[in-house]
Amino acid sequence: IIFFDIFFREPPKIQTKGKK
Repeated sequence: IIFFDIFFREPPKIQTKGKK
C-alpha cells in the first residue's frame, strides 16, 4: 500500500503515487 507516499508528499499528487 502506498499510503505514506501520498501523505509524505507535500503536494497532494495521488496520481504520482510511488515517488516520495
